[in-house]
Amino acid sequence: MEELYIKLLMDDHSIIEKALVIIERQLEKSKKNWSAISTLLDVLWDYGETCHNMKEEKVYFPLLLERGMPPQGPVAVMLAEHQKERDYLNKLKSLLPEAKQNKELEQEFSNIFGEYSALTKDHIWKENDILYPMGRKFVQPDDVPYLATEFKRIEQESLGVGAYTRYKTLVDALEKETGERINLLASLPIDVISDMLDALPVELTFVDAEDRVRYFNKLDKDKIFSRTLSAVGRLVQQCHPPKSIHLVNQIIQEMKEGKREQATFWIHFNGMYLFIAYYAVRDENGNYRGVVEMVQDVNPYRALEGEKRLLDES
Repeated sequence: MEELYIKLLMDDHSIIEKALVIIERQLEKSKKNWSAISTLLDVLWDYGETCHNMKEEKVYFPLLLERGMPPQGPVAVMLAEHQKERDYLNKLKSLLPEAKQNKELEQEFSNIFGEYSALTKDHIWKENDILYPMGRKFVQPDDVPYLATEFKRIEQESLGVGAYTRYKTLVDALEKETGERINLLASLPIDVISDMLDALPVELTFVDAEDRVRYFNKLDKDKIFSRTLSAVGRLVQQCHPPKSIHLVNQIIQEMKEGKREQATFWIHFNGMYLFIAYYAVRDENGNYRGVVEMVQDVNPYRALEGEKRLLDES
């Protein structure tokens, strides 16, 4: 689990990245929602610059340097990129009013934003995957609570109490309003998604909100619980032995009522030790969409001890 101070920084990054993607998608459209773009630029300045970047520049980076990180190393690179981000944002904010009315300036705005977004995404990757892990070598145990406390202080002083929640809620609302919900699976062909799910060492079944089986993986592969194509479209109750139907009905009903999010069981079966779990599937508003069942033989994992860091020979 990440230290709290790293989680706080990475949570900030999530807000910034989502704002970037929503603006990118808006700029691809012929009819743009300039109100949303303007608001999200404010988010990137207010939360990204005056809050997040200041947590790093006023607290985190100075502490790393004080603890021995070379001043001309990663911190210097991050500071230079922060300044480039500021320069881009200032250009975008000054260009925005005219870009709304002028097609040539609209294209210039899009080009500048593309450069800014690429820089910021790469910057976030460097921090998440390089700087923060490297920084752990310099951060001392007593520094951990200090960093978290100072980050929260800067957030409150710059944007008020509850800033993270407010800005996250705002970006989530704009994502919904603009119809730009970020779905990472949208870029993958359906056959790749299917192959990916089949490659997992688990059996998955999805039952929709009407209690009907709509999907299961490993269609043409060996399965722990035999299932054929005829199961699709059938009520899930028809796919379970009579003695367990009451339990299936209870789980589904409690999930529909919002009383339960998961149910787990483990049993011995044909020489295997099965872990069986049911998870409620809900949309972004919390509405019940169905339940996914996961079945896995966990016997191979029960005797694990220590660590394994080397690759087996092929």
